[in-house]
Amino acid sequence: MDVQTKEKLKLAQRYKKEKKYAESKEIYDKYFEENPEVLTDWDKKTYAWDIYYLYLQNPTDKEEMFENLELLCEIAVQEDQRKNDKYPCPYTLSFLKSMDYLNRNGKFDDVLLLADKINPEFLSEKPSEFNGQTYPSNKEKFYNILTKALIKTDYVNEGLEACQEALKIETLTDDIWFKWRIAKAQKEIGEYDEALKCLDELSNKKQDWFIYAEMADNYYFKGENEKSLEYAIKAALSPGQAESKVNLYSLLGELLEDEYPEESIKHYYLEYSVRLNKEWGIDERLEEKIEEAGLDSENTEYWKIEKELKKFWNELKFKDQQPQYGIISKILPHGKAGFIQAEDGNSYYFKKFEFKGDFSEFNEMTSVSFYLEEGYDKAKDEVKMNAVNIHTI
Repeated sequence: MDVQTKEKLKLAQRYKKEKKYAESKEIYDKYFEENPEVLTDWDKKTYAWDIYYLYLQNPTDKEEMFENLELLCEIAVQEDQRKNDKYPCPYTLSFLKSMDYLNRNGKFDDVLLLADKINPEFLSEKPSEFNGQTYPSNKEKFYNILTKALIKTDYVNEGLEACQEALKIETLTDDIWFKWRIAKAQKEIGEYDEALKCLDELSNKKQDWFIYAEMADNYYFKGENEKSLEYAIKAALSPGQAESKVNLYSLLGELLEDEYPEESIKHYYLEYSVRLNKEWGIDERLEEKIEEAGLDSENTEYWKIEKELKKFWNELKFKDQQPQYGIISKILPHGKAGFIQAEDGNSYYFKKFEFKGDFSEFNEMTSVSFYLEEGYDKAKDEVKMNAVNIHTI
């Protein structure tokens, strides 16, 4: 290697240290095109970092991203960081960042293309720490993105296997999404009982509407319509955006057709109105139902329909239960939950969103009526009865 080349390559490395990545890359580009054999392993790694910081740390353009990933693959390899992750690997970070970008933009087929360029066995399982927070390891991040992409692209069996592999990571910071996707996959392949076991476990830890909606789907496919309706109502009443629940409203419409035909059509109307508001596709079957019912086919104010249905949902949910009475005995310091001292002598935990009255009355010693529902106490790792659907009296 001549003196001039040595000096140029030293300059490129100095530029990189000074965060002048474009200047550094310009030098490396020239030598890589004209005389690649002069580049040492250290030069190639520096070159890879230039590409990462300039184009792949926060990608914004898919075409540019793929072009630079192709270049990266020519000059760098994935390092085995299972035992030594003291120094990060530009190849690994570039692909993980690119997969995340594609995942956030719904490009799941492209995610799978990039996943094939990563050997998960080489990824570190060590979580990172920052400002007292623990963040997933590179291996957990990889499987989180991969499993979502596999399920979204209907590679169900592959997604199930990948989730099961992810759960073997001893340092997982969160297993909920992997178990959620396992349940989704099990439903798709007809293993409804297995899916329900998984979802039941998840519902003890995470009381989200979409978990209850998934349980409703599984019971529906099993032919257990009463159980399906129970969980569908629970999902409808749980916090969540109406536009995210269109499939749930369609299921409710079908489940209610025989016993509650008027309420059934209102659920189809709610689905229709949301789709119309969001300019989403409306199939012919749904259009016909709205036309036959003589409903306003231009109504986009779906929140008004949802508000009307909430009373029905509550009536149906608690039809076999007598209301309880008591006073709000304690509101926790963060103001998001508290306890009710009931007339039966028991104290019941509640969350603020279950308070349906005027919030000016959300105070200790306020008299209330409420119903009871099973809830999961994370601190004690046990199922307890909680107060729900709370009204002032």
